[in-house]
Amino acid sequence: MSDDLKPPDLAAWQRLYDDKAYWQQSPDAHYSELLRLADDLLGQGAIDLELWETLREKARQSHKDSPGVNVAVEVDDPEA
Repeated sequence: MSDDLKPPDLAAWQRLYDDKAYWQQSPDAHYSELLRLADDLLGQGAIDLELWETLREKARQSHKDSPGVNVAVEVDDPEA
């Protein structure tokens, strides 16, 4: 039986980007993983440079917004 790892695809990047639990619990790790996946996609030729830059900018913006969102969630529901 083979346990070959499949290379990432754009859908994998989007699933990770949409993973709000991971984003809220560990924004730095979430950001780093998004960048790594974007780099992997570019390296394997699955995306072009323009899309790579777009993915990195989306990741950067999401990471930049995470402290404010996490504080707002905590204020709204301290038990969360």
